[in-house]
Amino acid sequence: MSLASASLNQTDRLRELSRCLATQHDFVRLVAALQSGTSATLDGIWGSSCALVVAELVRVRETIMPAPLVVVFPNSNVIDDFVDDLQLFGDISAEILSARLTEPGKGVIHDDADGDRLRLLKRLTAVSPESTAESQQRAPHTVPSLIITSIQALLQPVPTRETLTANTRLLHTGQEVELESLLAWLVDNGFHNSSAVELPNEFSIRGGILDVYAPDWVLPVRIELFGDEISSLRQFDLSTQRSSGNLTEIDITVPVPTNISQAHFCSYLPASSWFFMVEPEQIRTEGTQYLERLERPQDQHHVPGTLKHISQFAHITASQLAVNSWENACRLPIESIERFSGDIEKVRDELDQFSNATEVHVVCQTQGEIERLNEIFSETQLVTSGKLSFSVGRLQAGFQLISEKIVLISGNELFHRSDVRRLPSRRLGKTIDHFLELHEGDLVVHLTHGIGRYRGLKLLGEVEGSRLVEEHLEIEFHGGTRIYVPSSKIDLIQKYIGSARSRPSLARIGSKTWVRQKEAAQKAAIDLAADMLQLQATRDSRPGIAFECNTHWQQEFDALFPYEETPDQLTAMRDIRLDMERPRPMDRLLCGDVGFGKTEMAIRAAFTAIDNGYQVAILVPTTILAEQHYRTFQERMSEFPCHIARLSRFCSLAQQREAIEGLQSGSVDVVIGTHRLASKDVAFQNLGLVIIDEEQRFGVEVKERL
Repeated sequence: MSLASASLNQTDRLRELSRCLATQHDFVRLVAALQSGTSATLDGIWGSSCALVVAELVRVRETIMPAPLVVVFPNSNVIDDFVDDLQLFGDISAEILSARLTEPGKGVIHDDADGDRLRLLKRLTAVSPESTAESQQRAPHTVPSLIITSIQALLQPVPTRETLTANTRLLHTGQEVELESLLAWLVDNGFHNSSAVELPNEFSIRGGILDVYAPDWVLPVRIELFGDEISSLRQFDLSTQRSSGNLTEIDITVPVPTNISQAHFCSYLPASSWFFMVEPEQIRTEGTQYLERLERPQDQHHVPGTLKHISQFAHITASQLAVNSWENACRLPIESIERFSGDIEKVRDELDQFSNATEVHVVCQTQGEIERLNEIFSETQLVTSGKLSFSVGRLQAGFQLISEKIVLISGNELFHRSDVRRLPSRRLGKTIDHFLELHEGDLVVHLTHGIGRYRGLKLLGEVEGSRLVEEHLEIEFHGGTRIYVPSSKIDLIQKYIGSARSRPSLARIGSKTWVRQKEAAQKAAIDLAADMLQLQATRDSRPGIAFECNTHWQQEFDALFPYEETPDQLTAMRDIRLDMERPRPMDRLLCGDVGFGKTEMAIRAAFTAIDNGYQVAILVPTTILAEQHYRTFQERMSEFPCHIARLSRFCSLAQQREAIEGLQSGSVDVVIGTHRLASKDVAFQNLGLVIIDEEQRFGVEVKERL
């Protein structure tokens, strides 16, 4: 059996693991208490075992009666980790009641949480009948089996059922509608008329085509009219404008005014619902502190009132260490696991402390990580006895099932790696134009007229009562002459960036000065390009290092990256490796916004050099950045025999001396340092790659020294 097939089978094994709880005496008592409508407390919930218990409760709940199990956390920061844990123990679909990030009336046009909350409320109320099976615009109105939320979300009011119904309008194909009346209804209820929909609560009208983006929709809908009759309803993608599915009917729910949103979320739940409260004491504390931070806490529900709403349902309070003593107090045979050292050699022995267990599962995020760990632990007692297995998934914190002698550990726990999430955007609109970065009074360059001064945005185009207005950029030139550039022609304007200390004079409209300046700049650019080509030709004639990039270790290292690479990252890495494979010096500039993944590209390039037997120097402008990169490189390379050192003022003289000696002897593979790295006493045994972070912040002398 291949390693991939084995990990797949072990993943299936974990999905059935929750059934081990079904025969436990205290778990049976727990379910009996919920079925009788009373409360119970659950003690000893360690690590990710909370998700295991919830997975089994959901399974039991579905066999009894279709009603939600609502899991409440002290804050929303742990919800994503809990959902990942939950997917490891079962194929469970969970709805999330999100908390608004902003207070009502703070000037925020749209909060993504509004749409998430509204969509869940409509599912619980079944505002309108379900349309077609292939309709993805409206969530199916079956009762959700699991709802995950936080105390902050429960403290925020929701509209009443009657208000929600009154603010919803149903449209279907073949229906006759009065377009002006529909548009007036949208405007009167908070929708904005725009040239093209980009965000929720917007609509756009072009002839007989109406585009609408309701707050609870994942995608906008294009309504095509033939006269007064709706001929088609189609979802479409914002970026490509392509249709992604036909609909037979839609329901548009307009934003509900906050001053009439006074209901509690619990009023939407069936009476037979169950609640599962994680760390109840912390829930009370976090809820109280949340209200204290608000300017108008009176607009929210109170913590005691919310807990009273919950107490009307059958509920469980789950804690690591229960504070209060309840009549139905239950404790499952679950224990925590001790912290691992993070050192490869020590971790092997630390794993073998579980040799008495019947099963030890290590949960890894990628298949590449499984292959690497399988190689590292191949000589341990657990492997030789066939007790150690690997699964693909995400586990926040390991635990032990004492009665079954089963141990679960995450790969991150073994080597103290932190998991930084990439938060995907639920809705992707168009790119924000750079004119939004302009401030009134800034100098700009008009491609046709030259240098001017930005004077703000003006609404122009209202002719004979027409409402078809458009924003224009007002640009002032010499003598007070002003030109208005439509926002649709924003590509004609660039922000002025000059190297001279004196401020330039504004251009004269109609003058030939700007034409001569452009011709001179073009000639200077051509001369500079010729010099750069000559310099590059000289560099290409020098010998360099041809690295081998497609090694087995390199493939394993890349596979350990816990995320899916973006197309831009793959393109950048491909270009970097093509440069490294060529027998000439590499000189590449990598640019990208924060979060692009530039550090990961540098780490992979550094590993390639190390794998080929060369040293790597990483120059950074600040000591703080040196510390950050040092920790990142250590975490990323923790499973490989790479020695990483740093040189900065945070290091003691003894540490600096040790690092310098290691560079000279070759025992240090990677050094991360500030300007100290360019000192004359720093020498390398076999330097193969130099990485400069924030290259523009270093002078020529430092770069030439390296």
